[in-house]
Amino acid sequence: MSVTTFFPAHVSANAAPTVSDAGVTDSFPNGMTFAVSASSDSPINELKIRYKVLPDGTSAIASPKFQPGTSVTATFDLGGADLYLPPGTVIEYHWEATDADGDQSRTETASFFYDDVRFQWTPLESNGITIYYYSGSQDDAQAMLQTATETIGSMSQLLGANIAYPIKVWLYKNNNDMRPALQRRSATFEASVITEGVRVASDTVLILGNGSFGTLRHELTHVVTHAAGESALGHLPAWLDEGTAVYGQKDPGGFETAVDQAVQRGNVFSVRQITSSPGDPSGVNLFYGESWSLVKYLNDTYGPEKFAKLFAEIKRGNTIDDALKAAYGFDQDGLDNEWRVAHGLPPRATTEPKQEQPQTTAGASGSQTNAQKDDGGRTSTFVLIALAAGLIVLAGAVSLAGWAVAKRL
Repeated sequence: MSVTTFFPAHVSANAAPTVSDAGVTDSFPNGMTFAVSASSDSPINELKIRYKVLPDGTSAIASPKFQPGTSVTATFDLGGADLYLPPGTVIEYHWEATDADGDQSRTETASFFYDDVRFQWTPLESNGITIYYYSGSQDDAQAMLQTATETIGSMSQLLGANIAYPIKVWLYKNNNDMRPALQRRSATFEASVITEGVRVASDTVLILGNGSFGTLRHELTHVVTHAAGESALGHLPAWLDEGTAVYGQKDPGGFETAVDQAVQRGNVFSVRQITSSPGDPSGVNLFYGESWSLVKYLNDTYGPEKFAKLFAEIKRGNTIDDALKAAYGFDQDGLDNEWRVAHGLPPRATTEPKQEQPQTTAGASGSQTNAQKDDGGRTSTFVLIALAAGLIVLAGAVSLAGWAVAKRL
């Protein structure tokens, strides 16, 4: 129970209110309930809870309903259908009480760790990274932790990023276990999609399978790209964000084949076309392949120092064209032509009209896919959609049969 701190609003003959934090009830995945009690010589007429979602959430205030009186209790619900909170969310909060005389008191600041209480988790921690697992062997989890440590270290060095907060990785055994931990979607979507990995917050990723090393590398690279290039002022284009994530996997898999085949046909995207991922499923393999190839070209040709500068310029608020000019001396059109020439293709005769930073839509890759939805750079998903046949509607009407289609959640 928290200690009451008194903040007098004015001189009063009555004693200050007494307010006590009555704890938090974890109802994962349906949110959490904060409880408070307060008393005073004069009626308590206002209760407030001030809270913040860490590490980078904004502060908020809520005023629960209660019947004023000299001794009151109240609760406040957070999360559930109204607000998605992933496992591992940390809420920092305190309660305030004000009585009819205007006297105020508050509890000490406390924090609550939102746990997926359906399972008995075992944590493994090293270098600011914690792996949570409830199935599989400790050796497998330890190998995932080692991979996570190496990925965060190597990608942070590449991008010049400083991850100043702990990172949480939750390993789920199967899709049914993991689905309630994901942001809720339509019944059609959830019946057709298996999410293999997703960055659900700046500091948190969910992974399907204790041994999914490629997925883990991809999603943890998104943790680093977010820290290195995302801010209230700047936003990464899809080709740079996803291309770097595939680059972080070490093995691009079928994505490399897709771009090689497109180069042979002479039918590749322009860089401006992949500022967002394509809405047509047939172009998704190429989107990831070409994004990866562009990132690889920049690093192989110009080195990591300029690549890190590119992210820093975007984080400062520069557009992707201005950031490229600052780091390399050319814009997206210049990059497009350099990359084409390096792959034996002629420069484009004319440049395409410049576009605003578009919203990300959908992407896919064979039987495994990672993709994004632009929600402030918050999430990236590795998903598999399995369809026996027929039609499925995803973010509009998209006809798919036997396709693996990804969509950032």
